[in-house]
Amino acid sequence: MTIHVYSDSFGENYESGTWPHELEKVQNQEVICNGQGGTGPNWSLRKLIAHLEDPSSRLTCAPEYQDTIIVLLSDQKRMEFPWLENDGHADGQFLLAEHIPLPSTLPSRYTNPTRGRQYKTYKSEIKTVANTLGPMYLYENVKNITFLHLLSKQFKKYNFLVFTCFSLDHFTSKYKNFNIKSTKLLHELDFEYLNSLNFYYVSTPISYMVGKYKGSENDILDNHMTVEQNEKFALFCNAILNKKAPDTSWFVYTAYDDPFAEHQGSEPPPPIFIYD
Repeated sequence: MTIHVYSDSFGENYESGTWPHELEKVQNQEVICNGQGGTGPNWSLRKLIAHLEDPSSRLTCAPEYQDTIIVLLSDQKRMEFPWLENDGHADGQFLLAEHIPLPSTLPSRYTNPTRGRQYKTYKSEIKTVANTLGPMYLYENVKNITFLHLLSKQFKKYNFLVFTCFSLDHFTSKYKNFNIKSTKLLHELDFEYLNSLNFYYVSTPISYMVGKYKGSENDILDNHMTVEQNEKFALFCNAILNKKAPDTSWFVYTAYDDPFAEHQGSEPPPPIFIYD
């Protein structure tokens, strides 16, 4: 049996100390990481779909086994624009068309004189996309969650474990070009009825579990977690996959802030309960 991870930087790396490495040990199953930092949920889902459709992929070569698919849905604003030099440059694109000063915390690809000018030349196109799609972005990961739930019904031989890396809004309503008038319905949605024997959606975003670390940056791995948090997250996934109540006592409940927008603030997400 194999565990397949699809994600952004939160699940990109497999090395000693990371949660995929720790999960492999406690589950006694091979873990394959299919992730890339800076990418959005559509990047991960496109890769997952390609693997489900490919008869030679590891996902379809052993139908007698109950493999696990873990999906970490990233920021829905990370769109794969055709002018990106790298798939990992999807984050922050929409802010380039906002009428606010660009903060100093922007990645170097935006402040670099050459690349910064390159991406800013598409400001008009970025704004048009935002104005056109607008409120659809607010519900993008809601649709992704329900799509994965549908896949779990279609591919019953797989266990699906689904996370969001950030909140379902994640400052989307703060972007003026999106013209979002209300987030009331988004915060009233109840996903609990989706959970079944082979599908589980975790309502607490990973960023709210690990928070913004305030200690030495040397203690943080590339997936934004400390070694201890990686171990806790691996045990958290292990408990859910074994239909046990996971330990949530280590959750920080303070968001890993989006560096592109003002702090939104929010109440801690509800506690997690295992589907019975």
